[in-house]
Amino acid sequence: MASFDDKMLAVARVYSDAMLQLATQRGEAESLEAELRELSHLLETDTALESFLSDPLLDDKRRGESLERIFRGKASDLLVDSLQVLNRKRRLGLLPAVAETYREAASDYRGEVDVHLTSAVSLSEEQRARVKKAVEKKMGRRARLIEKVDPSLIGGMIVRIRDRKADATVVSRLRSLSEALLSRGSREIHSGQYVEN
Repeated sequence: MASFDDKMLAVARVYSDAMLQLATQRGEAESLEAELRELSHLLETDTALESFLSDPLLDDKRRGESLERIFRGKASDLLVDSLQVLNRKRRLGLLPAVAETYREAASDYRGEVDVHLTSAVSLSEEQRARVKKAVEKKMGRRARLIEKVDPSLIGGMIVRIRDRKADATVVSRLRSLSEALLSRGSREIHSGQYVEN
């Protein structure tokens, strides 16, 4: 998942919540989620399209006409209309954040919660089941695990649920230990307790 600041997410939620409300009324919530996921992936891989959508110097009217040519008839009317609203409000650069917040809102609507797990190695089925069970008990919702492997963590895992994060990695623990030792050493030096051998 891309990293978005709180302000971007707050603005994106306004649009994604409105989109989810309309999509739900039309029975298109899941299909719009799939279209947004596909469009987000396309933006990650096609830098020209990403630049086109987020270029502040491009005329909104011309961009709107291009959006019609590119997407109308190939994507749902709801997606194209949403892109046009984002274009008129000069918010197309927020599209990846809108897609992310839409996915979260749609998960909420379905009674699910996304759990992002980052671990040094792939988790076993037993570990996945334990994490899933613990999250479901704590959150009172069905947990959907989204896993990522990052060998640089050495061991342990990072669990992120929305804006909450628990870091139980070896790297994190080593960093904490290092900071504690440096802090203690600094206090001892300043207090005169440091004795050189």
